Amino acid sequence: MRDLGVYFGTFAPCHVGHFEQIVRAKRENTRAVVIVSGYEGDRGDLAGMSLVNRTKSMRELLKDDDNVTVMKLDETDIPKYPAGWQPWLELLEAHIIEGAGEFNSVTFYVGEDEYIEPLNTYFTAQWPDRDIVITRVDRRITGISGTSIRENPIYNWDYVTRPFRRFFVQNVLIIGTASTGKTTLTRDLARRYSTSYSLEYSREYQTERQVKDDELDIKDLQAIGIGQYEVNRKHIHSPGTRKVFFADTDVMTTKLYSKIYLSDEDYQKIAPVFDFYISQQTWALILLLPPTTTYVDDGFRDMSQADADSRNKMHQMFLDELEEHGLMERTVVLQGDSFQEKYEEAHRLVDELLAEGKDN
Repeated sequence: MRDLGVYFGTFAPCHVGHFEQIVRAKRENTRAVVIVSGYEGDRGDLAGMSLVNRTKSMRELLKDDDNVTVMKLDETDIPKYPAGWQPWLELLEAHIIEGAGEFNSVTFYVGEDEYIEPLNTYFTAQWPDRDIVITRVDRRITGISGTSIRENPIYNWDYVTRPFRRFFVQNVLIIGTASTGKTTLTRDLARRYSTSYSLEYSREYQTERQVKDDELDIKDLQAIGIGQYEVNRKHIHSPGTRKVFFADTDVMTTKLYSKIYLSDEDYQKIAPVFDFYISQQTWALILLLPPTTTYVDDGFRDMSQADADSRNKMHQMFLDELEEHGLMERTVVLQGDSFQEKYEEAHRLVDELLAEGKDN
């Protein structure tokens, strides 16, 4: 067995073809170094996968492998390919030394012929006392490429390694005033698409701390807003999330309730915090349920005029907030008269979102 295997790439995303080579590098050698390379504005970055986040995801993928080290090679400050061969090779050498320490033999696993000569020439000169082998791997084994995945990630979902799937999950937010059936709709859609979903964190928070609506203060609402963000984020990253994720409520909802329950002074303090978290959310589709009637599990019942006025006002607040954050283009107000009609409309919209990639 040789000492060190080196495998490098953009990994935008890391797919099963890449993983097969990582397995080979760590099995044919005592240890392996996997180097994630790229720069600001590279093909991964343009697809929503920055170099830092790709590196984090790769570390997550390989976290249980004690004989594999993941390194980040930032090419931002060197000339772009093909002009930057020399500085790139120097950076590569430094990262290998940092990640591997002492070794006498090294095998580079490369997917393209153009890397073979520069690697061989540079490292033969730099490491004359080390046994250097350049191995050309067959990229046709799996018949998949990062380009194909970026162009149609949902269709190629099963080729993407799990930590990198989060970059391609289609996040669907379901919002609306109280008692519109959004929780039931969220559950039904998640079951229909065999994926995960989140519920309102405020219910969990208020039950655990025994806080009533009219007792919520600025600290409670901040905890609820950030807690909702973290709950949604956890599910997006969950192994149980497949292609699409459904969220019952988000930070925006907490912001609106803060406007209702807090003094203007306290609201002005906390609104920028919520706006930051709202800016960090990424929704492919937002389904807004209108407050037509009050939904209950066995049908519909009328609401008082005061309730109707309150919920209509809240509905308009949702529309205003969506407009403020530039989210109306991806928002659909469900129009069905019955819950079944709303479910069917939502189902159709999600099918369109997943397009040819849906598998059920």
